[in-house]
This record gives sequence, C-alpha cells and structure tokens, in this order.
Amino acid sequence: MLASHLSAETIVRSVEIRGNHALSERELLGAIILKPSFAFSASQLHNDLDRILDLYYQNGYYLVSALVDSLGYSADSSSVGVWIHVEEGEQAHVGTIRLEGNTAYTVDEVLGECDTRPGRVFQPSVLERDVDNVIHRYERNGYPFAKVTITGMTSRSDSTGMLLDIDIQIDEGMLVRVNEIRVEGNKDTRASVVVRETRLRPGEPYDEDKIRTIPERLARLNIFANVGEPELYVNAKGGGLLLKVQEGATNTFDGVVGYVPGGGGEGGFLTGLVNVGMRNLFGTGRKMNVHWQREDRLSQELSFRYLEPWVADLPINLSGSFYQRQQDTTYVNRTVELKTDLLPTENLSFGAFYNHGVVIPSTTLATAVVSNSSTITVGLEVQYNSRNDLVSPTGGVLYRSDYSVGRKKIFGTAASSVPSISVQKISLDFEWYVGLFARQIFVPGLHGRELQSGQVEISDLYRFGGANTLRGYRENQFLGSRIVWSNVEYRFLLARRSFFFGFFDTGYYLQPGDDAKSVPSNQGLKYGYGAGVRVETSLGNIGVSFALGEGDSFSQGKIHFGLINEF
Repeated sequence: MLASHLSAETIVRSVEIRGNHALSERELLGAIILKPSFAFSASQLHNDLDRILDLYYQNGYYLVSALVDSLGYSADSSSVGVWIHVEEGEQAHVGTIRLEGNTAYTVDEVLGECDTRPGRVFQPSVLERDVDNVIHRYERNGYPFAKVTITGMTSRSDSTGMLLDIDIQIDEGMLVRVNEIRVEGNKDTRASVVVRETRLRPGEPYDEDKIRTIPERLARLNIFANVGEPELYVNAKGGGLLLKVQEGATNTFDGVVGYVPGGGGEGGFLTGLVNVGMRNLFGTGRKMNVHWQREDRLSQELSFRYLEPWVADLPINLSGSFYQRQQDTTYVNRTVELKTDLLPTENLSFGAFYNHGVVIPSTTLATAVVSNSSTITVGLEVQYNSRNDLVSPTGGVLYRSDYSVGRKKIFGTAASSVPSISVQKISLDFEWYVGLFARQIFVPGLHGRELQSGQVEISDLYRFGGANTLRGYRENQFLGSRIVWSNVEYRFLLARRSFFFGFFDTGYYLQPGDDAKSVPSNQGLKYGYGAGVRVETSLGNIGVSFALGEGDSFSQGKIHFGLINEF
C-alpha cells in the first residue's frame, strides 16, 4: 500500500516521532535506519518500527505501540516525509521472582548474582546477563552442566503499576570434581610437567575460570607449538580433563651482530652476542641459558644460568648463575648468584637471592684502575608477568623490581681506611603491551637501576646503551650508578610472531665523581629513534633495526641484526 505512491527516486525528506515521553526523539531516531536523504523503503520502515518497539522493551515498556501516522509525499513523489506515532503505555517493574531446582545455593545466594530485583524496572538485557551470572557461579564451583531457564513471566497490576512475576528453573546437573588429567600429544615433555602447570589439585571442584586459562598458562611455558582447549569428561572415577598439546622447539639460539661505524681515523668494528637457551631439559621443564657478548676487541661477557622448577612438587623454583666480564685490560668482574622463587599464581612470583661478586684488577697495569674487592649482597624480588606470549606479546604486563643490601670488602688498599663499605641496589622494569587497533600493538617500557655506596668504582657501575636498552648508541656505551631508560614501540603485526615497528628511546645516566682521583661527576640525557622489522622464517625469528642517536646523521646510524632460532 505504501509502495503505490513511490517513484524510482523517492528520498526521505524528514522523519518525525510523536507521542513519546519516556524516551527522547533523539534516542528513537538514533535506533532506526531510515534517515533524511536516504532512499525510502517500506520494508525498512516496518523494520524501524520493530527497532523502536525493541528499544522500549529494553526499558520496561511492554504495552507500547508504534505506527506510521502519515507519509507526506511531494507532488512528483521524489521525496517523502515520515511521521511515526508512539503510544508508550505503562512501564513494567519486577514483581515476584520464583526459583525452582536450586539445592546447592539458597535463593538469596542465587539472587545475589542478579541485578534483576523486585521493584526495579524490568529490562530483558539485564535478566539475560543475570542468567549468565548464575550459570557462571555454578560453573566456577563444580557444576559445569548447570542450566538456567526462564520458564514464565506473568503480568499483573497493583497500586504501584504493572508488575512482571518471573519463574526461573535451575537444573544444577551433577557436582564434578577433577580427579584425573590426561595429556595427549606430548613426546618429550613428561605428563607430570603439564599437569603441575595446570595448578589443579586432585579432587578439586571443576572451576570454569581456572580451566579456561589452562591453554594460555601452558603456552607461556614456551615449549608447546599449540595447546587445545581442555575437554571435560566423566567416568567411573568422576570428572577428568583431556589436554591435547603439540610440542614445539624448546631450544633457542639468539645471535646478534652489530656494526659500529668508525670515526677519528679509526675503522669500524663488529659487535656480537650469542644466547643459547634450553627451556625443557629432559622433558622436565628445567631451564639452562648460556650467554656470550663481545663489545669490542678487548671486552666481553660470559654468563651461565640454570633453573630447577617446582622443587619437591611445590611452586618453588631454585636457580643459580655465574657471570664474568672482562673489561679490556683493566679488570675482571665475576659474580655468582643463588636464588629461590615462590610462585603463588601463574603470573606472580616472589624471590630471594644471594649474590657474591669479586673484582680482580689487572696485574699488567702499573696503577690499578679498580680495587681488588669482594661484595656480598642479599635481596628480595617481586615479579608480575601477564604477557600472553614470550616472543611477541599482544597483551599483558611485565613488572619486576628488586632491592638488595650488603657489604663490599676492599683488599690490599692502603689508601682506604674503611675495611668494608655498605652497598644498596634497587632495580625496576616495566613493560605494557596494549592492543590499540586491529593488528597494532603499543609497547611502552620503563627501566631503572640505582646503586648507593660509600665508595663507587667503575667496576660497580651499571652499563647500558645498545640494542636491548638505548638504541642508537654502542653496546654498553654509558656508565652510571643511577640509570633510567624508556622504550616506546608501535608495532604492526604481519603474522603471529612477525611485525615491523617504529621506536623512540630515552635514557639518563649519572656517574658519580671521585674526589680522591679528581674525577668530576658526569650525567647525561640521551635519546634514540628508528625503525625495525622482526620476521618469523624457517631459519628462525630474524630481526633487523636501524637506529639513530642524538645528533646522528644517517650515515652514523647503528644497524643491528638478530636471529632467534628454535631447535
């Protein structure tokens, strides 16, 4: 009937709504599709009337009606004005809520999960959310088969107006306890390692929230290529979970080569770094890492670290490490550390550590640059790591901080009247991975280190600068007893572990003076910027970045190549 007036080019001239009071015309017009300048469609107009009714239903108006009041066509039917009339009727409130079938929880406990309450305006969307909340409560507490059904709604009127009485039927299902966990797909990794990382105790009631996080928890071990969703089954023993995993490469080779342009008549030189990591020794989750780094022809670092996880089947890790730095021809710094970590949750850990370091000055120098010394410190650490992937996170936070205190003893130093000196160290690391848009990740980071001591030597200072700290500068170019640096990256994901990025880094260092040697204090604020790409290939994860430091020309940029090869 409406279509008989239309020409081929009938355009909506205006849309007006009359009779509305509870909802504004702006709200109602925002809910419909037909707008001025749109092509008129009779079927779309009828759909828009349904949209108006639905908006009223969501606000508790169940006696509402919405009709086309009139259509005003132009003389040539090229345009049409639409007038809609609304009769809102009475707003419905919640009357009585009747529950049946609940035995595990009382009526008050069930209704405590609901925002639909007697006397409140009835809103279907809120009731739907309440049903989900009640089901979720059952699923969190051992009832994975629970069902909640709205079996009826009856309207009535009293002195306050229209009321809706709601009948709810609850089918709780059986109480399920997880008495066993089966693992499939593991070839090298022991099933007991997978089971312990689920953090489920035998006989524990089924908890949907815990079960849902198991794949992410196992994936963060970085030893599985794929982890399937846990499958619940019930047998004569009770409830059980089936975990299907696909093992991935658990060993890592990380190699970096950098080239530093020459200057002042000297040629450029290569720098190098090698990390070899084993994350699943003997299929037990034990970890070992070997690190070697060469900054120039005379200076290099070597370190070794081993971690024993879940000692005595408790969430406690023990680790030990050795570190040695050969600083050109002036001294050797060696450090041994023992550490224990308590893991109350999969994201949070608390650590305590013992550190013993020695500095051995070179015997080939007429005057030693540093003292022959030994430093012992003990400290505490807290770490929170919610990143969803260790290689290329797309969400989560990494936070770590520690504090240590100890004494430094100096041997054979007649110039020193103090046999030992107090030492305090503080460190902080924070990284945040934020997904802003589709396949785009914003990564801000903040890091800091501070050393407080009555006598600070060059061997005590922190080193930073280079590919892993302040890009655009040489590796370990800056020294300081207090250093702070920030990294800001914007990543564009090309694949799961491939992305290109732009970055801007800043760094501050404070190097204290030495009055005895007439060395003044020194401090500086630097920045670096550039771009890079990391691509996952059959050879491994290859990264290339180009960085410029403060005041650098294009020809003075630093190029870093990296390879993370899993085998």
